[in-house]
Amino acid sequence: MIQKLDHVLSVTLLVISSLVLPRVGAVAQDSVMPGPRVSGASAQALTPESLGMARTSMALISDRTVRLFNGRGSVSIRDKSVTGLQTLIFPPIEVRDYHFALTFRERTSKVLIQDVVPDVYEYAVRTGKGPHPLGLNFQTAGAPFVMLLQQAYWEPATYYRIGTFHKEFSGYWVSFGIKTKTIVSAEADEIYVEVELTNRENAPLALTVTPEQSAPEMALSYPNEKPKPAGPITHPDAFTLANNQIKVTVVSDLPKHTPEGWLWEIPARGKQVARFAIVPQAAEARAPQFYAPDITPRMERADQALRARLRWASGNLPRISTADKKLDGLYDRCILSVLESRWERENFVVKPFYAVGTWTFTIPWDTSYASEVLAILDPEGLREAFLTYIRAGLLKSSWVPWNGKANQYWYAQNPFAEMSILLDYLRQTGDLAFLDHTEEGATVFEWMKRMGREMVKRYGRPNGLLDFGAGSEKMLELRTDGYQHVVAASNGMAVEYFRQVAEWGRARSDPEAAQFDQWADQLEKSMNEKLWDGRAGWFDNLYPDGGRHQVGSYHLFDILDARFLSEAQRRRLISHLTEAEFLGPYGMYSISKSDRVHWDLEDVDWGGGGQYTGMPLRIAESLYRLGYPELAWNILSRCTRWSGSFPYIPQEMFADFLRSPEVVEMPLEIAAGSGVQAIVFGVFGFRPQIDGSLDVSPSHHRELGNASLTGYLFRGHSYDVVMDPWQFQVFRDGKLLADSPYGRPVRFPQP
Repeated sequence: MIQKLDHVLSVTLLVISSLVLPRVGAVAQDSVMPGPRVSGASAQALTPESLGMARTSMALISDRTVRLFNGRGSVSIRDKSVTGLQTLIFPPIEVRDYHFALTFRERTSKVLIQDVVPDVYEYAVRTGKGPHPLGLNFQTAGAPFVMLLQQAYWEPATYYRIGTFHKEFSGYWVSFGIKTKTIVSAEADEIYVEVELTNRENAPLALTVTPEQSAPEMALSYPNEKPKPAGPITHPDAFTLANNQIKVTVVSDLPKHTPEGWLWEIPARGKQVARFAIVPQAAEARAPQFYAPDITPRMERADQALRARLRWASGNLPRISTADKKLDGLYDRCILSVLESRWERENFVVKPFYAVGTWTFTIPWDTSYASEVLAILDPEGLREAFLTYIRAGLLKSSWVPWNGKANQYWYAQNPFAEMSILLDYLRQTGDLAFLDHTEEGATVFEWMKRMGREMVKRYGRPNGLLDFGAGSEKMLELRTDGYQHVVAASNGMAVEYFRQVAEWGRARSDPEAAQFDQWADQLEKSMNEKLWDGRAGWFDNLYPDGGRHQVGSYHLFDILDARFLSEAQRRRLISHLTEAEFLGPYGMYSISKSDRVHWDLEDVDWGGGGQYTGMPLRIAESLYRLGYPELAWNILSRCTRWSGSFPYIPQEMFADFLRSPEVVEMPLEIAAGSGVQAIVFGVFGFRPQIDGSLDVSPSHHRELGNASLTGYLFRGHSYDVVMDPWQFQVFRDGKLLADSPYGRPVRFPQP
């Protein structure tokens, strides 16, 4: 049991050998040559083992951010503990300050052996009082005797720990080794803890095992509904924590129990395993029996479900293999981050439910950073996510909670995020009929028109510019002003929005198409005349009093792909992507370092000191598309440094050091999907089009060595790309169709 903690997991990744094939140009053609000569690593499915990470390697400071999740619920670990857990999230059960640990009473010596080091430590840090955590077991009279943690290792949904207890009590030795495995169920609201004890002594080790559970309060949580009063917390028995809304029962496969706990005897010099299940329920639900002989198969099913989840993602998304293992690692952790955001619960408004990350809300802005990868991985799920936003009110709310009852908090980015999601879905699937799908009384196309009309109605000025009003919270939630009213980035995205709606309208002979074109023309003209600063090479924001405010936000790079930009403007914008302004050792600064008015060290995601992690990855993808591969790699390679320190990618991260802000408990962000996109559509150069055509134009960098991508699925075919330093090859359905020098795209025409 739990052998993987006895040594450091090593994974050997093979690198493909150099391929030297005749250059036949860039015309896709059939060939009798077999499929791409790639290493076995590129074809390997994701596994829990390949994604594992030692706790000591993680840059996650708070143990609450070390999360175990298997599709329907999550729990967090407690550091400095061998069995400790916290923070139950099984909606509507959300108990943030729930704590769990196992306690052993040795029945011969009557010694109580606890797992409370984190409690002692937190109390000492908070108050400066109590026993010193490092003095436990010997220094302070009356202090608890505790198990000691030796090693901890994380895998998706699973956590492994090793610990020890070794003490003499008046000539009587109590000495045992302990290994634990914790895994979250994928089929029920349950958490399983497997405990292996090794008795080091020549006498049997007789224990009474008691679950220690606590929470300051417990209440069922239904977002945007009036909560019911929660009653006091009680312990109706040794195995249950309860009040009038929630109960949490711990059961075990140990057959004998007393009112104090389960009886467990480990033979002299012997080893035994016992298993426990934590079962959170609504208070009125029927409580489980304390004896549960079937925990082993339940744990096995949890493990099988986890592996199936990873295989599903591996089978639907391309696999890569390069000489840069940090890039390969980032790719896999970005895939995992999307999976960790995918909830499958019967009581959610839609199944699957793609949450923003740790929080059980879905937000169009965040989803738009992963919509290209979701369109490959789960097109139906992405389609339903888009429809969920319509049902919640496209122009009313940005935060849609798991129960579908959205609040009225609205981001001005919403229309552009929803357009991005829709276009990514259409490009990958070709499902143009979706534009005519009726939802909430209107077609999808009509909803996009309504959003455009409403933007002009609410925010339009006579000169075509959109003034989003005061208050930066609807824009970027900055702690300095200047990013309000006529915000250049949002206006630039509106130009593209109006153009796309007009294009769809013309295809449908819609009489409003001309109006959308007119809005786009007028807005484009006003942006260039009133917002462009030619000396700075930047677009300014405009206030009602005529004041121009130049804010060096990387939000402006969201318009790098905009068709209205001249090449000169685009080059000027890109020229700011330097270490003097935006590039940091571990990604990007969200505000240019040269902007001393607005740069904010602690407001990481948009305020200055670091990044919302989707942004540098999205910018890198754009630069690849626009023909700036060296700069794109420069940015992407900084982000690859994340992969050795984060098991999944957090919402925000400092750019000068590997850490997320301590106050923000968003250690997971679906926007990490943009890392997959930067590699598939950037490095490996896939360019899918709505009409079904496909261009392939990868960009090699010496750090990639011999590199391969296998299994990009597009319109009924599977594509592979193999790169060496001199040329690239493209395979379709296992057949070599073209090899080409870099810079000469391979085109697969419309079917």
